[in-house]
Amino acid sequence: MVARSKRLIRGLLLALLLLILAASLAAAESPESPPQRIISLSPSTTEILFALGMGDRVVGVTRYCDYPAGARTKARVGGYMDPNYEEIMALKPDLVILLTSHRDAKHELDKMGIRTLMTPHKTLEDIHESIRRIGRTCGVEHEADAMVQGLDRRKGAIQKAVQGKTRPRVLICIGRDTQSGQLAGMYMAGRNNFYDEIIETAGGVNAYAEGTVAYPQISAEGVIELDPDVMVDLVDHINPGSKTSDQIARQWNQLQPVKAVRQGQVHVVVGTHALRPGPRYIQFLEKLARLLHPEVFQQGGSHD
Repeated sequence: MVARSKRLIRGLLLALLLLILAASLAAAESPESPPQRIISLSPSTTEILFALGMGDRVVGVTRYCDYPAGARTKARVGGYMDPNYEEIMALKPDLVILLTSHRDAKHELDKMGIRTLMTPHKTLEDIHESIRRIGRTCGVEHEADAMVQGLDRRKGAIQKAVQGKTRPRVLICIGRDTQSGQLAGMYMAGRNNFYDEIIETAGGVNAYAEGTVAYPQISAEGVIELDPDVMVDLVDHINPGSKTSDQIARQWNQLQPVKAVRQGQVHVVVGTHALRPGPRYIQFLEKLARLLHPEVFQQGGSHD
């Protein structure tokens, strides 16, 4: 009787151990649960998170994350190049979303045992892949796929509309001192970046055709030498009392030898949507297509 009881107890213990082992293996093989406390270390990924309806899960952003308005209420964890790791740790995130250029930050976060997600950002397809990757990781894959499909439809409509049209040479200025009005030390959209693709998709040709530098710095003389048909000056915002869009555009009148200046084809586009590799790139693409081919889009609405 005693021996039978001991065998029964041993059997029950063995069965219990097997159940515990099976549960442990199942947990190890199952995917990680969707994160609920997310930190974003770039404005573009912050925009993606909010666009996918996950603003309530975002607990921290960089000092540059100002869109949408809800992003401005989140805790700040430093900047793009100088994240504050103490602040990140204090927020107890279960995911930090990085760009592929955040190699140093990933190394530090890995040492801290914090889960990270790297997202690409150099091309339009990279932007779409970032949306899909964030969607899969955060459990909103359906919403991410729908967003990418919508962007693809709008991009395809632009490509179809400008097909066969004459392609003007376009130069995009992505950074300069508009307050001083001096045309010096300007950063332009070169090759190997999403602006190059946007120009092509909108029905133009990048006037900066030399080299492989993504964002070269050139002088006024350099702009004269390039002699673009269309000049687009990107400005992130205009503060009250600052120079207006028209005043900023007139600063280019200093370069009368440039065809775009002589023919009144200097355009100022205001807004961060044109300066970030996020889902709002489509607004700038549609805007640029209308600037380059107004005859095609006379009936179209504005996405400024």
